[in-house]
Amino acid sequence: MDTQKFMSLSALEKVELVNKMLKEEEDCHLKNTATKLGLSESTFSKIMRDNASFQYNKTSKQYDRIMPIDEYKKYLQSGSNENKMEETLQFVAEHLEELKGILHVHENELILEPEIYDSSSTTITRTIQVNEDIYKAFSDLYSSRFSHIRLREIYSKCLLDFIKTYQPKKTPEN
Repeated sequence: MDTQKFMSLSALEKVELVNKMLKEEEDCHLKNTATKLGLSESTFSKIMRDNASFQYNKTSKQYDRIMPIDEYKKYLQSGSNENKMEETLQFVAEHLEELKGILHVHENELILEPEIYDSSSTTITRTIQVNEDIYKAFSDLYSSRFSHIRLREIYSKCLLDFIKTYQPKKTPEN
């Protein structure tokens, strides 16, 4: 890879590329990697050091992120979150089928928006003409699944859904 292309990479991309290149070297890891990138060893080390706080680890022969002490403290405190995470995952695993069932039931629920029940609005009566087959299918569905809801709420829901679907979105010019 040429120097310009390397310099255009993000901090993380640079580190990932360099760590991959370092693994391929058998000796003089930093020097050989720097040479392959067209950089002197000192310039290469400076770029990597200034690259979002990454520092070369001689033991692993890789660049690692340096963590500020405040960030490290937060990391240590989050250790208790690991236990909670494990407990949560265990709970989900134990109740997975039950949770799927609840989600499936929720998928098929009729959600009525608050404006349908708005006590400050007035109820009006209108006569409508509809396709007989469509009304029969609607009536069968209503009586089998939603008879606990008043028809006026169902009609309001249908009209509201129509408005939300087809009313043009307001733009800044409107």
